[in-house]
Amino acid sequence: MCLSLGGAEDVPETLRRLIQDGRFIEAANTSDRLLALNSSHPEALATKSQALSGFLDFDQALVVAEKALRQNEQSADAHLAKGIALMGLAIESISFQSIVQVSRALDAMEESTKLDPTYGYAWFTLGLSRGKLPLLLGGSKPLSLQCAQTLKRIDRSWGLALEGTLQESFGTWKESESIFQEGLKLKENPSLIVTAYLESLMGENAKNSLGIEGQKERIYEIAKDLSARQDLNVHALESLGDAFLFSGHPETAWQLMQVSIPRFQESSLLKLQSAKIASRTGLHLSEALVLIREALQGPIEGGSGGREGAYVRQGQILQRLGKSAEAKRSFEQALRINPRHRGAKEGLEVVQKK
Repeated sequence: MCLSLGGAEDVPETLRRLIQDGRFIEAANTSDRLLALNSSHPEALATKSQALSGFLDFDQALVVAEKALRQNEQSADAHLAKGIALMGLAIESISFQSIVQVSRALDAMEESTKLDPTYGYAWFTLGLSRGKLPLLLGGSKPLSLQCAQTLKRIDRSWGLALEGTLQESFGTWKESESIFQEGLKLKENPSLIVTAYLESLMGENAKNSLGIEGQKERIYEIAKDLSARQDLNVHALESLGDAFLFSGHPETAWQLMQVSIPRFQESSLLKLQSAKIASRTGLHLSEALVLIREALQGPIEGGSGGREGAYVRQGQILQRLGKSAEAKRSFEQALRINPRHRGAKEGLEVVQKK
């Protein structure tokens, strides 16, 4: 599936589509091939930066984005890449410096939309950031909803996904659900709508509206219907796995992942989702260990929690299998990547007590 969000004619549309569809490995490989021919290619550099952010390597993503901007200060893609990298760095480390980074990130995202007002992904990123951030850090309900209205004129499905997500975060669940239901009727970008809908349905405001059991029943009902679709990408399938797990149907989640993995062998997400299901429930531990080890051999995509998160999952599975020494090494590997990782610290403390 390819997304079609309009943009400047001199921007390789395939690069934007790979990023917008969350195909970060393919985006990185494609940009690397272009950079091998021309190491100063600004849009290839911008794409590489956004792919690196997808792998949670925000430091390197910022370096590459700055290089792209040195080649072309008018590149909307490069400004967006810089904004995403800065926002990622700010979220990783909450400090006074991170407040400055958030401000710079929003400035970069806004500059991207000014340079290319038809760049839908930039409007989506800016609107989501404005809607989720506290007021003191640049958050604004009116500005975020303005982004959604603008985006609906550029690409209706992306605009509805943003608007539905924002309405849920603002506590208006009924409006949010009706927006997502409208989005599901569209033929374009079903994976985007499915992912946004399920994530919102698993949120606190949906729980407050539906009640705990009502929320679980609704999630299962929706997930069961959506899982029959054959046009979903890995991100939507990952969200369906979360939905089945959340609603108390882990075996259904596991089976969906196993059926889907052969279709997306290059991606790590579904293998990591399988490991998540196993580590939380104790189901299919041996099979999950094989999958997590396969995933660790290649790039780890950001939605799964990064490479340190993968090592933590591996450690949790090994711990459940009674392999404490191996689990300890896995938790230590996670802490070498991120010394502050709470799951790795907790896992290491448990195995050290045995």
